[in-house]
Amino acid sequence: MYLCICKSVSDQQIRHAVEQGARTVGDLNVQLGIGRDCGRCLDSINEWLDLCLTTQPPVPINSASLPPPVNASSPPVSVAPAPAQAAWFTLDP
Repeated sequence: MYLCICKSVSDQQIRHAVEQGARTVGDLNVQLGIGRDCGRCLDSINEWLDLCLTTQPPVPINSASLPPPVNASSPPVSVAPAPAQAAWFTLDP
């Protein structure tokens, strides 16, 4: 079902955006462009967004996605600092 006619955004696109991390209408505006033209869709999208956020299944913790445990006996790795870059602007004192 289309919730934003102006941008042809469906309920499934909004659900997918929520699964990808969208949490507010502003997030959806940035990702999908909703509400920029006429704004008539915003009430329906707010309701759908609330429903998506409350019914979103919890993400299972997969042991394969966890970082490996830190070995206390291994020596620390030194990381060189990033080189300083000149700014393209100046600050007045």
